Amino acid sequence: MSDFLFKDRDGQTPLPPELQKGLKPKNVQTVGELDEYEEQNIAEGLVWLESSNAKSLNYSFWISLHKKLFGEVWNWAGDIRTHELANPDFLLPHQIRTELMKLIGDAEYWLEHNTYSKKEIIARVHEKFLSIHPFVNGNGRWSRILTEFICKQYKIETPTWNIKSKDDPQKRRKEYIEAVESVRHKKNFQKLIEAIFE
Repeated sequence: MSDFLFKDRDGQTPLPPELQKGLKPKNVQTVGELDEYEEQNIAEGLVWLESSNAKSLNYSFWISLHKKLFGEVWNWAGDIRTHELANPDFLLPHQIRTELMKLIGDAEYWLEHNTYSKKEIIARVHEKFLSIHPFVNGNGRWSRILTEFICKQYKIETPTWNIKSKDDPQKRRKEYIEAVESVRHKKNFQKLIEAIFE
């Protein structure tokens, strides 16, 4: 796996109340402590993923992956989100399962028929993961890990996640978000392709 964690959060920030809901470890006081627990859980999930021969374009696998990555930290890991989010770019809860299933069919068709370049297919799938936003939290990390796994199974170049900006985590994340939004609002995939693969 490549460097998919965007470490741009201030670790000393007290954990806000909304992040305390559903948290399994009760001694977590700061964002930095939460990050440590999550990173440990993600490392365990990646070990599981490394030995997995699951089909990467599969709904049940997607749910299981989120649970493996975050299940030691969050009670709701692997549960589809049931509440609406303030961001209008994210789908409503009742749309999530339908859109994930549709994405499987779309991705399989695009890959089989070379509808777009392989990198554009990956950019399209990745942006959909983020916009569907199926879980309460962890969607970005889950989607980047899953995107890499899909690339591995389909023998597509491994994503680097804007590695050129690695030394400036805030800039790196800002460029990544801008690239995602360029797809959502302008249907411009080039920026996102660059943010994933360069």
